[in-house]
Amino acid sequence: MLKLSLAISLLLGIGMACAARAQGTNTPPERLRNVHRIVCLGDSITQGGEAPGGYVWLVRRYLSMLYPNIEVINAGISGHKSTDMLARFQRDVLDKKPQLVTISVGVNDVWHGFYDNHPEGDGPRGVKLADYRKNVEEMIKRAVASGASVVVLSTTVIHEDLQNRENAKLVGYNAALHDLARKYHGVFVDYQKSFQALIKDYRSTGARDNMLTVDGVHMNPLGNKIMAYTLLSGLDVPAELRAGVQEAAEKR
Repeated sequence: MLKLSLAISLLLGIGMACAARAQGTNTPPERLRNVHRIVCLGDSITQGGEAPGGYVWLVRRYLSMLYPNIEVINAGISGHKSTDMLARFQRDVLDKKPQLVTISVGVNDVWHGFYDNHPEGDGPRGVKLADYRKNVEEMIKRAVASGASVVVLSTTVIHEDLQNRENAKLVGYNAALHDLARKYHGVFVDYQKSFQALIKDYRSTGARDNMLTVDGVHMNPLGNKIMAYTLLSGLDVPAELRAGVQEAAEKR
């Protein structure tokens, strides 16, 4: 009888723990402590990340199940570069009163410089590295001054050919992002590391079609998942907690 009582108590304890996790009563990690609103700033990759299965949608779903008091706002606009994002930073980010801001910028600053027959990427539609750095730094400074913490996202790739000129030019822009995140004590989330490792392994099989994107730039379902998981990891959301709600979080 004693053994049966102990077994029942153990099962009840496990059930209560599972129920607590399902209801999102987990203690948030330090990086999400006292965070009630997150604004995700970006371009078309972020804007598209709002669709079911998109990276912003996935992050919102996971956080709503694990830490239900956190709101995630998408501030992505297609085609935007650092110049555009800086111009709307007050309206689209700071006026939302976030406690945490993610900044995803750089693909268009580089990619658009290759438009109109500029094979070296020096076309007038791009944003030079020095100007890009100033723009991003100003956004980070304004966010920090408002009291928000900042998560700087590296760029993803421009076409899934890691040896092309576009990705070679991205190196300096990502180095600037990394440096600025460190300078202002922010978090740096390195998508380049994740994407390059997967693409290199895929290319080693002889495959040449897109693995993580639909067109070389915009995410397919796998690319969105990699972005979401990498960002959640950067926010120190435990992998075991993510695994516990994965099926429900990703159900469309």
